Amino acid sequence: MEEAAAIDGCGTLGTIWRVTLPLSAPALMATGLYTFMIAWNEFLFALLFLVERRESWTVSLGLSQLAGGIEIPTTVLMAGSVVLTLPIVLVFFASERLLTEGLTAGAEKG
Repeated sequence: MEEAAAIDGCGTLGTIWRVTLPLSAPALMATGLYTFMIAWNEFLFALLFLVERRESWTVSLGLSQLAGGIEIPTTVLMAGSVVLTLPIVLVFFASERLLTEGLTAGAEKG
């Protein structure tokens, strides 16, 4: 397809912008989504480097520190874990259309 764009008179930047980038958009979206999920759920990194600085704690680190207390009900901890996973679910459903378009789209039309 890149050769066909070059024959049609498209330059290098135009080929990247009009051919390569739209074909690679689902892969870039999936990689970005998985990277966001891994960074959002990173617990060990926050535990090692942020345990002394309470003002810089992540939500998952703060939630795990609450789990040891006897005065915190389990239902509050479960609600906190649902709120913690909600942004990942929303980002996934917002980007699901782009992911499925990449699976169903082919390089040739016709």
